[in-house]
Order: sequence, then structure tokens, then C-alpha cells
Amino acid sequence: MHFITEREVKENFDMATAIDAMKDAFTEFYKGKAGADSRLRTFSQESVLSTMPAFMDKYHIAGLKSYIASREGAKFVVLLFDTIKTELIAVVEANRLGQVRTGAVPALATSILHGKCTTFTLVGSGFQAETQLEGMLEISDPEEIRVFSRTPAHGRNFVERMSKKFGRNLEYEENLGTALSGADVISCITNSQDPVITDLSSTECFHLNLVGSNFLSRREVSESVISSADLVVVEHLEQAFRESSEISAFVNGGGTAVELKEAVGSEEKYRKHKKTIFKSMGIGLEDIASAYYVLKKMELI
Repeated sequence: MHFITEREVKENFDMATAIDAMKDAFTEFYKGKAGADSRLRTFSQESVLSTMPAFMDKYHIAGLKSYIASREGAKFVVLLFDTIKTELIAVVEANRLGQVRTGAVPALATSILHGKCTTFTLVGSGFQAETQLEGMLEISDPEEIRVFSRTPAHGRNFVERMSKKFGRNLEYEENLGTALSGADVISCITNSQDPVITDLSSTECFHLNLVGSNFLSRREVSESVISSADLVVVEHLEQAFRESSEISAFVNGGGTAVELKEAVGSEEKYRKHKKTIFKSMGIGLEDIASAYYVLKKMELI
């Protein structure tokens, strides 16, 4: 049994590898040879324990991501089992792993549902926002990159740091409307309880990634924005009903959402829409596939 540290994950799991791992996982999901159950949250007085189980027959693996969170912080691990030998293969520390795959999944969805990004707007400037930008730069070469944050000082700092890190010109926008105007790809990653984006009616063609919320008490966009899309895509419908106020309200109101595996398995069918939305919440399949790719890169599997 291997114990993989955060440092080893960082050394062996880059964005390009993560996107490949996500495409691999959702292709197998489409074939019916991989799957995931919805996140289970167990509440104690001091903290919340979350578990996210999944399997992937291609590599004879099953396992789960588990993490505990409290006011003191959070700790993430992935447990990976061999389904033939019924042995524990590895315990993988998963803070960095989760950050990278959180950027890789919307990047994969964008590459299929929208293609080339010309003007990219990132709404949010926290820890997870970094890999939202990195994922977009991996799949495309935007001519313009804008950042909006509800905390301006944090947003300006983010722009300065990421400009240096990626060698790209990022612009901080004080006004959300200005940041969104003319953007063909938008990624929103906030913990807002009230809609941050309420109007995209002036944009004729857009792809919007919603990444920041997996609680019904939170909402990043208004119902009108969701309803304006030609296509709404989620990772896992059951989990979306449980965790996304946007998706549950949209579907209960008569809307239709499809799972990402369908878009990965039938790319041509889903490239014809002008206005697309992808809601990402994270499923265990992404984590066990990521852990497998780390172990493979380290030549441990």
C-alpha cells in the first residue's frame, strides 16, 4: 500500500494530465464501465465528513474521496482499492489533487461544448479560481482574460500573481457587467448565497461554467440565466438535484439537463449550441481517476 503526499501529487499531476484523466473517466462513464454515487455528508457537532465513492472498471479500481471540514480547516484524502485483488492500493492526500481536477473538469466541458475561447472572464479569485484559469489556458489561448471579484483587493492581488505565474496579461474589472460584456467563456467560482450573475441577455453566444457551489443554500446565477441556455450539462444528475439550487429549480420547472458523460461520448451532437451552461460539483469518479493517474506517473501501478 502506498501513501502519496501532497508534494508527490504536485510533482506528478499537472493540468494536461488531469484533463486527460477526466476525459478518460467520463468516456468510461458513458460506456457504463465507470460510475459514482452522490456525495454523502455526515454531520457531527464540530465538523462535516463527506464521502464520494466511485469505480472504474478499465483500471480495476474502486474507492472514494473523503474529507472532513470544520472552522479549523479541511483535510482531503482519496482511498484507492484494487477490485480484483480486493486490496488497498493507496491513500492519496488530495488537496492539490482536488484543486487541479476542479479546474480540469470545466476545461474539458468547455472544450467540447464551446471550443476555442476568445474572451475569458473569471468570476471569483479564491484558491480554486487559480486552476479554473489554468484549465482554460491549457485548452485554449484567449485573446483577453478578465477577472472580477466581490473582494476587489483580493481580485487585484490574484490578477498580479496569476499574470506573473502564467506570463499572461490579466485585467481586473471593477464592474461585473463590464467583465461579462462580450465574454464568450465565463467561469464562476464563488460561495455566494445569492446570484452573482443575473443577466447574460446581451450575449449571443456563451459558455458558462458554474463551479463554486455544492449546497442548496447557495446560488451563483439567477433562474433567468439558466433558462436562457440552449443546453445545460451537469456531472451527475442525482447529485445535482441534491446539491445545486440552480439545477434543481431549473429541472423542477420543466427544464432538461444532460450529464457530461453524454457530451464526452457524443461530442459532435453537443457542439451545435450557442448558449451552454455546465454545472460542476465534483464526483468521486474524478478523484479516483486522478489518483490513478498520479500513481501511474509515479510508476507505482
